[in-house]
Amino acid sequence: MAAHETGTVFALLDDCDSTASRPSSRLYTGFRHEHVCSDRAQLDAVCDAASADVESGLFAVVLADYEFGQALQQKTQRANGTLRFLLFDECRKMSRDRVDAWLALNDSAAVEPSVAGIGGVRASVDEAQFTQAIGAIHEALRAGDSYQINYTYRLNFDVFGTPVALYRRLRARQSVHYGALIALPDDRWVVSCSPELFVEKKGSALRTRPMKGTAPRASDAAQDRAAADFLAGDPKNRAENVMIVDLLRNDLSRIAETGTVKTPALFSIEPYQSVWQMTSTVTATLRARTSFADVLRALFPCGSITGAPKHKTMQLIEQLESTPRGLYTGAIGWLDTQPDLGEAVGKQCGDFCLSVAIRTLTLGAQTQDGARRGEMGIGAGIVLDSVAQDEYAECKLKARFLTEADPGFQLFETMYAAREDGVRHLDLHLTRLGHSARWLGFALDLDGVREQLVAQCAALRTQVPHRMRLTLDKSGAVEITSAPLVPLTEDVVGVLLGPDHGFATMQAGDPLLRHKTTRRAEYDRGWREAETHDAFDTLFFNDRGELTEGGRSNVFVLLDGRWWTPPLSSGVLPGVMRSVLLDDPDMQAGERVLTRDDLMNAQALMLCNALRGALPARIVA
Repeated sequence: MAAHETGTVFALLDDCDSTASRPSSRLYTGFRHEHVCSDRAQLDAVCDAASADVESGLFAVVLADYEFGQALQQKTQRANGTLRFLLFDECRKMSRDRVDAWLALNDSAAVEPSVAGIGGVRASVDEAQFTQAIGAIHEALRAGDSYQINYTYRLNFDVFGTPVALYRRLRARQSVHYGALIALPDDRWVVSCSPELFVEKKGSALRTRPMKGTAPRASDAAQDRAAADFLAGDPKNRAENVMIVDLLRNDLSRIAETGTVKTPALFSIEPYQSVWQMTSTVTATLRARTSFADVLRALFPCGSITGAPKHKTMQLIEQLESTPRGLYTGAIGWLDTQPDLGEAVGKQCGDFCLSVAIRTLTLGAQTQDGARRGEMGIGAGIVLDSVAQDEYAECKLKARFLTEADPGFQLFETMYAAREDGVRHLDLHLTRLGHSARWLGFALDLDGVREQLVAQCAALRTQVPHRMRLTLDKSGAVEITSAPLVPLTEDVVGVLLGPDHGFATMQAGDPLLRHKTTRRAEYDRGWREAETHDAFDTLFFNDRGELTEGGRSNVFVLLDGRWWTPPLSSGVLPGVMRSVLLDDPDMQAGERVLTRDDLMNAQALMLCNALRGALPARIVA
């Protein structure tokens, strides 16, 4: 099993229940080309071209934007969506174990996923705007324009770690039948953990499983069971679900043999990591000589993410939502070869399986400085008795699989502490910790942390200075340890230059460099290597050749009589002591981009951190 090369286009369609005896996950490799349709008038031609490629031995992956469905169903001002067929040389069906192994191989061969996650989450609407939109929806419902409207908005965020590692972490948190990890030709990625089937075809049998109705999971088993039972019997959720079932029955009847549309299961309750979901099943027999384009025209987009009636509700959605949905609430899946039914019957569209692209992230191409940004949509089905506050809470609940995912590290602060004086620069430490916790979505009780630190200082046995370390995990759990601070033996500390000792450059665009996290193996290796040379630290440089910081210190350089330190934009931690020195009016230090030449021509060097303060330094070989 080979790892994919960086920049290689591939598609993994991942079923959590795939087994060795029934391998239902699919790995598509050997990308050849793609067919893109952005004009509904070209739908038949593009689908025919993709089908011809499949008949010639290639394998097709399908990606359809919600807005392409708008264009199919009605005239729209936002007709900028696309339908894409990615064509590959190879499709391997894989068990879950083999998918696990392939993902690990492409994530530094690590058993545990490497560090990955999101930060700086920004919603396209706030709660007040959400509430205003729900008010407008209620007016439309009272006017009889719709019975149910699926209202959505976007979360935008910064991404750290690789898309493969991010998918592994989300997959571990939310195992689903319709997962997807897709590397697109333009370095954009799709990371999907969708639990919802849009439609699948096996032979002439069609099946769709609309998902409508949500309840939060509980950690207590009895309360969790009660939540599931409540959802199963809740009139509001059942009414919403049956509206969509009726809509899909109507859509399926457009391409089904007469009398074959059935509803074998209503109001099934399924468990997921953070929510219970209500799902129903609708089946039908596909009419002969129905093309894939015909299927899309009849069914796409899925009614569970529009509302009812479909066409009018989609018009209302376009008026209500401030940003396009893109792939979110569109479709992801595969298309296989067509069966030969004989000359009398003609060609039938091949088997296929499409998910509803919910719980789906689209990641932008990596920028020159290594940064990557992403987007995910969330939403709720609104009926006349929906309460805006409750629906907003439900949206946040649905996003928890992403926003509460463990990134694989902790935040920490290393502090100078004494029994009588407490923690030096405590407010600065807590301000930095609070900023990082907010950006990364870590739970944090700042007042509680302050109380714990005060108590820890009071419990120190002697007045000698201590090194106190606080760690915070994603859930908000705090651990504080302390030990007597060992004095340094030199007044002027030595410092190594990272490139001279085999250390890699840092990516200036890595957002985690602005936060003090336990993901710091290279930094820890740097100061430990320095200690073997009787030095204090190693200085690092970024991919632009700029000086950044030490493994455990910030650096100041004296040039032409003024102290300078690298700016945060170079990829620098906002150190507590760095902040103190920059705010010192007597020092009059400033920020500017610094290079190796600046370092070598400096009149003086200084390292600093909150534990040791400011330390005169010299470069050692």
